[in-house]
Amino acid sequence: MAEAANGRLPAAIRPSGAMGDWLVMSPALAWLAVFLVVPLVYVARTSMSADPSALTAIGWSFENYTTMLPGYWGNLVNSLLIGLGATIISFAIATPVAYGISFYGGSQRTVLLFAFVAPFLTSYLIRVVSWQTLLGANGPIFGTFLHLTGAEVRILGTPFAVIAGLSYQLVPFVLLPLYAAFNRVDRTLCAAADDLYSARCGARGAFGGAVAGLVVGLLLLFIVSGRQLVLDRGSLGGLAACVVVAALVGWRMTERFALIILPLSRNGFVAAAVLTFIPALGDYVNASLLGNVIQAKFLVELDYAGAAAAATVLLVTALALLLVLLRIMRGREILDVV
Repeated sequence: MAEAANGRLPAAIRPSGAMGDWLVMSPALAWLAVFLVVPLVYVARTSMSADPSALTAIGWSFENYTTMLPGYWGNLVNSLLIGLGATIISFAIATPVAYGISFYGGSQRTVLLFAFVAPFLTSYLIRVVSWQTLLGANGPIFGTFLHLTGAEVRILGTPFAVIAGLSYQLVPFVLLPLYAAFNRVDRTLCAAADDLYSARCGARGAFGGAVAGLVVGLLLLFIVSGRQLVLDRGSLGGLAACVVVAALVGWRMTERFALIILPLSRNGFVAAAVLTFIPALGDYVNASLLGNVIQAKFLVELDYAGAAAAATVLLVTALALLLVLLRIMRGREILDVV
């Protein structure tokens, strides 16, 4: 009677064991099967249709893949690189912010976190259009530059503009997991580390930071220049800035952060990478590259099998990258961090 009064089923009729677990999960599993698994299976089956113009798959053929991959492989590689570039910049922006709020925010941590995340509560479309205005040739940045120098700069549609917009959109997906991971670090360990690792990394940290800055700078330069490493005066200046900033960060970094906080926050970094790189890949591919290809094949060329093949390649690539990251950190640990 006490169990009934508390709203709980009596132990005699309460499901138990594996069967009980499956009964509890059955509504969610049914939802996923109907609205996720079945459409994906339909797309995969359509991609292997012998009749490209048939909405319902007829026969079996892998010719759609052999025809589609050679022409769009470069687009997929570009998407991977731009997603990687946006992820790197998002980490560079969000990591110091998350660390500062978590360790030095005090009683105002919630207010500071909300102040940083609040702009992202607006519409995604509005933020994208705002970036188009900001980066436009007549916008507040390059429009002023044009007025002062007479030189017109157009970067909309370039990898730089795409990475800038994506990085802005993805910063919260890095900030929140890192903030949660930093909050999980035992502060008593940090207090003990203040005695053992109170010094800064110094010259060794500066050298490591300079090497890391050189690698990251070359990678970003390679991506922004459209997979053609152009070392002109501007790009060399940007590369030098990456090296100098990374060397300064490495020199100023404390041993406590490098030896204690960073290893204990590893799961947060992996979770942030999962939550950032996969959306960056899907957003850029669908909106700027393969999305247009799929749309053109489906609505203009009426090549339904080819469009399904392109979508399937995108899906398999994203899942493969996700499995690699999940291999580094178990899914349960990701849910604990996020």
